Amino acid sequence: MSRPCALVAGASGVVGRAVARTLAESGEWDVVPLSRSPAAATGARAIAVDLSSPADTRDRLSALTGVTHLIYCARATHTMARRESVDDNVDMLRNLLDALEQSSPRLAHVHIVQGSKVYGSDLGPYRTPAKESDPRVPQPNWYYVQEDLLVARSAGKAWSWSASRPHGVCEGRQAIARSIANMIGVYAAVLKELRQPLAFPGTQAGFDVLYQSVDADLLARAIAFIVTTPACANRVFNVTNGDYVRWCNLWPALADRFGMDVGPVQTIGLADFMADKGAVWDAVVARHGLARRSLADAGVWSYADFNFRRSYDVMSSTIALRQAGFAECLDTERMYLDHLQRFREQRALP
Repeated sequence: MSRPCALVAGASGVVGRAVARTLAESGEWDVVPLSRSPAAATGARAIAVDLSSPADTRDRLSALTGVTHLIYCARATHTMARRESVDDNVDMLRNLLDALEQSSPRLAHVHIVQGSKVYGSDLGPYRTPAKESDPRVPQPNWYYVQEDLLVARSAGKAWSWSASRPHGVCEGRQAIARSIANMIGVYAAVLKELRQPLAFPGTQAGFDVLYQSVDADLLARAIAFIVTTPACANRVFNVTNGDYVRWCNLWPALADRFGMDVGPVQTIGLADFMADKGAVWDAVVARHGLARRSLADAGVWSYADFNFRRSYDVMSSTIALRQAGFAECLDTERMYLDHLQRFREQRALP
């Protein structure tokens, strides 16, 4: 029997990159990464494709005859200011399935990555800890429509489907702009340069409520488990580190990591506060010999503000995944400290 072959869509994103790397490093998979941009398509078999175009998707995937697993981590282009398009996201998945079912008769499984927005975690307080069996929220959500597409499409077919539902995915390999740990580090460096303590930039409620995260590599290993375990077929699974944290408990450890005093809660809004701190950050970069990057490229500050101002608990139950046989977990406080140390070693943070 030949090795399984995973087509990883959205391989330039945080989750897709981690999945492609994890499968390739296992030595047990052939991996074909897909990404929108040719510059981001990395790997010997990488393909740059516009999934929003049925013709481009069909043409570029026509030679892929041996794909056994599709791991779909792609998303339509979006911003924090505009709700993501249901139609665009569903059309991209449909276009890929249309092409893949034609070219790869060995297709055995399709996995999609969702998120806790499936429970309405972005809309306000919701039932926690959220379980996979919870009812759907009466709001348009592309996660629902993609899942329904897989259920209908797989009926009577040789392939099964599954979905993972992470929250607060944390990339620890690179100090990317959307990394919460990276943004905390940049913010701390600016405050330290200004001789200020490490104040929490969100609200008091955001400081006190329960939150959850998942390390990108742990998520990738969970996905690898789900797509290869028969008992996980045609099911959805919450995937997090397995614990819950409060920023009020993490903040002293983070301040200690930077050699700073713990400051008060100051609801400043990082998007506004960091807007005029470019020169301060440049001074930090020069003094510590850091890899050069502008403050504008160092963080998606509106994303940090959204997370730090949340006034309600964010909690997903991972019991279903544990009962299925994947028991790996990670201490979230340790994860953040490890990520910060790795970014320091990469000269991304002081």
